[in-house]
Amino acid sequence: MVAIPKSKEFMLRHFRMSDSKAYFECLNDGATKHGFMDTTKNLGEAKKKIRKMIAEYNKAEPHDEYLAIEVGGEFAGYVCVDDLNKEHFKHRGGIGYCIHPKYRGNGLATKATLLITNYAFKKYRLKRMVGMCRTFNKASARVLEKAGYKLEGILRKNKCKNGKYLDDMMWAKVR
Repeated sequence: MVAIPKSKEFMLRHFRMSDSKAYFECLNDGATKHGFMDTTKNLGEAKKKIRKMIAEYNKAEPHDEYLAIEVGGEFAGYVCVDDLNKEHFKHRGGIGYCIHPKYRGNGLATKATLLITNYAFKKYRLKRMVGMCRTFNKASARVLEKAGYKLEGILRKNKCKNGKYLDDMMWAKVR
């Protein structure tokens, strides 16, 4: 069993229902809503999503693993490994992250991404981790670059949100 990694500056841990309010705030910040395809619309949806995250923790072959980032006893955001255990793709996973507005701009996303990437490679015996972000999201691209991911290309008109086509950067780290 691979233990959840630790840092001197913050703690990664499994989500708790008590994270609901801060998780909802994190996802409903203007910058987050602009970059994400959809976010939770109310506190009830946030709680439902956290219940699903918690249910995944005990599965033999989970589809994802979300870890809360805690700083000084407060929820500061999250990192996740998703797209796990898919047929023909068991060797790869996706990386995701979102930092609460109160904690942005101090390298927390990069440090947490480094930790969860190494954790995911070991725990799930992955060969490839993939991260995607919108081409306009320079901060997220910088997180992936600083965490050792390499830009593999631009997926033009990859998603459509509110009638506008969005381009995504595809980043990967391979072992």
